[in-house]
Amino acid sequence: MTLRCKTQLFLGVILLSVLLILDILFTNFLITSAEQTDRERMTRDLSRTSVTLNGEVRTLSAIAGNWAYSDKAWDYMTGLNPDYPNIYLNRAVLTEIGVSSLIFIDNDFNVKFARDYSAPDDSSTPESEVAAIFSNQGEDIFKNLPVDGTSGIVMKGEEPIFFAVKHIRRSDKGGDQAGYLIATMALSPKMIHKITSGLHFTFAMEPVPQNDKGRELPNMILNTDPRNSFTTGRLLVRDHAGSPAFWISGISQNVDIKSAERELQILFSILAIAALFVVFLFGFFMKHQITNRMKRLQHEIEAIRDEASDARSITIDRKRDEIASIQRTLNDFMAFFDFKQGEKNKADDITISVYKRFAEAGRRLCMKTLEDIATAFSPGDEKFRATLVRGAAKARDFARENGFEEEDLIYIYLGALFSRMGMLSLPFSIRTKTSPLTPAELREYRKYPIKSKDFMEAIELLRPASALPYAWNENWDGTGFPQGLSGSAIPIQARIFAIADAWNEMMRPWPGRRIPSEDEVIERLRAQAGTRLDPQLVEKFIAFLKQQKY
Repeated sequence: MTLRCKTQLFLGVILLSVLLILDILFTNFLITSAEQTDRERMTRDLSRTSVTLNGEVRTLSAIAGNWAYSDKAWDYMTGLNPDYPNIYLNRAVLTEIGVSSLIFIDNDFNVKFARDYSAPDDSSTPESEVAAIFSNQGEDIFKNLPVDGTSGIVMKGEEPIFFAVKHIRRSDKGGDQAGYLIATMALSPKMIHKITSGLHFTFAMEPVPQNDKGRELPNMILNTDPRNSFTTGRLLVRDHAGSPAFWISGISQNVDIKSAERELQILFSILAIAALFVVFLFGFFMKHQITNRMKRLQHEIEAIRDEASDARSITIDRKRDEIASIQRTLNDFMAFFDFKQGEKNKADDITISVYKRFAEAGRRLCMKTLEDIATAFSPGDEKFRATLVRGAAKARDFARENGFEEEDLIYIYLGALFSRMGMLSLPFSIRTKTSPLTPAELREYRKYPIKSKDFMEAIELLRPASALPYAWNENWDGTGFPQGLSGSAIPIQARIFAIADAWNEMMRPWPGRRIPSEDEVIERLRAQAGTRLDPQLVEKFIAFLKQQKY
């Protein structure tokens, strides 16, 4: 088998194998991503349901507090305002906000007043709700009632009831209590509609069987079966005593990926056909561009060897490729075969020198390319990106002043250049927001060093530099992110860049800003020492700035 045939066969096997592996990987990724999306959506919707239920309990507690901490309610319980229920307990308002009933109980646990405010389609009554509360450790609730009362969920048969219990006191919460106020809220169709609004699954409730209440039950159960077209999930809701009360069950349609799988298979089939066509063209190219020329070269060399020809040179093709280079090399070899060994060594020295120059030029080109990539893909305006190289260079020079080896300086420089690369994963609304971030946005923002680290570890050249972008947001006093490291637990490369970045930010110009003086910069750096920055390195950096004449 000729070299051309072997090359064609090898190339065909490699291309088809790569396509097969890519097909398997992309298909598995598609299936895994769809399954993960289904599970995350179900988890999110169940969690939203739990949050909504807890919100309704807190809302009921707040409503109960408004009625319980009232001078008029206190007067009513002490007999000074007997007309209080008829005047101040507005049925329309309480029914609209979802309150099922209000019950006033004196200090001897006697019901003094109870009224039903539930909707017409709600069969719950104040008496049944009070009975449900007292049957579920109700007396313990009143005996151990905190100052601000309590709230939670209690089961009335198979129906969950939200309740809140408050001391009845004056509006300033002073003086003796005049009894207790119980506010209840049934899980009405209106509330269920509110809870399920915007969810992606079919909502259902299932009471926990009595024999399961003594067992340790998981808070959430998810079931995603690739053979089925839907995902099911169950969220456990506990009553006020922490016992399992009922399950919230949901079922949602899975993401349909069949059409995407079919299109993916068609794509890879087309690529396989294209790969075979490329292999054929490659063999045709090798025959006319390599095989025929190599045969001619072989015949000329054999003729020279056998002295069958007076010509002692090789025909050089008018092409700029490896075969033409071989032809020229053979001619050079025969022309300079008798050169002295010393001249050969001299030629070797020249070759090494040229190689070193090319290697140095390649290193500079590689570093310049990385700088361009870092500045092009870092978030911020052009003036901000233009200062990235200056900050990275300052961190590298300061690290050199602290005795780092040349290889470590390169990785410090690269880590500083790509320190903000992870911000590209943040939503655009967070990156461009000028007002303070919300807690949720702040949590999302503090994930970007992890994304920076993942990006750099995915590239072999940048992997040794990943520690700096991952940890440079850590503060000396432990208030930073993403891990909350403090002191010497923070990698020294990250501590060095944190100082250089602070200096770079102070020296970054923008319209209307005055560049601070040397004394102002030193004062601001020292102000951050011990909180944001390493105090010892800050003093060394200040000495380094003075040594460089600022």
